Amino acid sequence: MSWFKQLSIEAGFASDLEATNEARDKLSKYVPESFTLKELADGASDCLSEAGSATLREVRVMRNHLVSVLTCLRLEGRIVHGSSSTDRDTVRELAWNIAKVIAPVVPREASPSDNGDSAETPNQDSLETGQALVQKCWAISSFGVQALEALLKRTDDTVRLDDDVLYTLLVYTDDDQSWASRETKASARELLEQQFSVPGSPTKEQFLTETLLQHYLRPLFSKSEPSSITASGRKAEYTDSAATRAATMPDESALTKPWKYTDLRAIPALAWAVREADTQLIAKHWPLFIPVLLTLVDDPANLVRRRGLLILNDFLAKLPDRTLRDTGLAKVFEDAVFPALTFLPSLTPENESFQLLPPAYGALRSLANKQPAVSKDGIPGGPKKALLDKVLRDGVFMGFFHAREHVRIVEVLCQQTAAVLSEMGVHAVKHLKDLIPMLSSIMTDPFAPLAPGTLLSAIKALQAVLANCWPRIPGSPSQDEIINALVLCWLHAAEHDHADGDEHHAQIEQELLTSFKALAAVLKTASGENEQATDLASHVAPLVAKEPRLAKLFPPN
Repeated sequence: MSWFKQLSIEAGFASDLEATNEARDKLSKYVPESFTLKELADGASDCLSEAGSATLREVRVMRNHLVSVLTCLRLEGRIVHGSSSTDRDTVRELAWNIAKVIAPVVPREASPSDNGDSAETPNQDSLETGQALVQKCWAISSFGVQALEALLKRTDDTVRLDDDVLYTLLVYTDDDQSWASRETKASARELLEQQFSVPGSPTKEQFLTETLLQHYLRPLFSKSEPSSITASGRKAEYTDSAATRAATMPDESALTKPWKYTDLRAIPALAWAVREADTQLIAKHWPLFIPVLLTLVDDPANLVRRRGLLILNDFLAKLPDRTLRDTGLAKVFEDAVFPALTFLPSLTPENESFQLLPPAYGALRSLANKQPAVSKDGIPGGPKKALLDKVLRDGVFMGFFHAREHVRIVEVLCQQTAAVLSEMGVHAVKHLKDLIPMLSSIMTDPFAPLAPGTLLSAIKALQAVLANCWPRIPGSPSQDEIINALVLCWLHAAEHDHADGDEHHAQIEQELLTSFKALAAVLKTASGENEQATDLASHVAPLVAKEPRLAKLFPPN
């Protein structure tokens, strides 16, 4: 038995020691008094290779091997260095083996693609495999990244790691993933940045565009790219029928979607690429991003779709407006994102819908803001207004009609209403006939104070209505409907049991008072032939006389 295998066995008995300094002190007696990096790599290679292809549930074995490697590397005084070239090659070999162990990649022996029929559909085994990968990464990622960090410090020369090692490090720079601790993510970012300063290495831009997007991500997504775009990333004039595509290869399998079922580094890698790219890089290399983004946004798994929408939001913030319009991609993105607005309870679990809707609405608002605000005929509004109209009509109002009994979804819809109205400005007046009844029904519900987040979002949406649609409110039916909503909401909130110092109750009262002041200011602007400026306090005086509790809501001037 080699000394490294004996060390790994002993590490198993010290597996309860999370502090690596304690583990080092306890295990150091099993490490030779002197050894070369080559001897360490040779001794560890067999163990790490076995761990990299082991059953995913054998996390403890992988952890023991990594703790052993880390222990050896931290005993710096015992390492005997060889020639520079030998040490460089050894560091690269050992780093590759370490990265292979901590990479969220399904081992070939466990890959669904090797199991005949199981490759055809994402069965329960595939889902369990993905969950096991996440558990594995959380359990051993810190030891693996620390080992890589220590390894690169044990040679006098800077070493360029293999691209496959960098793909794995990318996973642990992603804040949206819960696969590693904050400290591990910080270390991974530092290691990655160091690699771009190694002499003779590609620049970050070259790595991002050539290595990552073209050589790594493009092959992974090649069999699942949407038919709505061409190979160059532009809008396709003619698309393949769904039947033709289905007959070619199943859409949901490890064969068509290795990025989803076998190599889980792909999505974090794309997120890193978008995050690190600047506007100039995206303007030049946008065709490399489009197929991957659209594939994620169109995926039937809501968690994947949500992640794609979040990345798309970051991408749109950097994509030049002119590029979006000239390529026809604005319509492509619109068609890809809009279906997400229909993922509502009860067909979609409420929690998934709650997570999916905000990034979907955010992407559509970003698209609208990149559209011309004036039509070709010079009419104000233009394509931007048309898209925002559609977002309200086919998104918010449709969503409220279908899911009004789900308070968390209603909260999101009200939040998005306020955001869209702020973008539309006065052009939102055409939707008053739908906006006021929707918000009024929420605010006048006797049980609304039981869901303070939803109620507050509805009140703030009403404030957005007053701020943007004020020219059409004085003297209209909306005026009295708004007053009625404020009155009933105030009374229901007062009747609701709440503890002294209840922050939500105080906030609801404050927002209602703000709404009253906004309405009072709006009514004083009436100037048309059939309109007369209204003193709101005088107008509601009979209500206050009948219900004294309204005196605080409608204070006298």
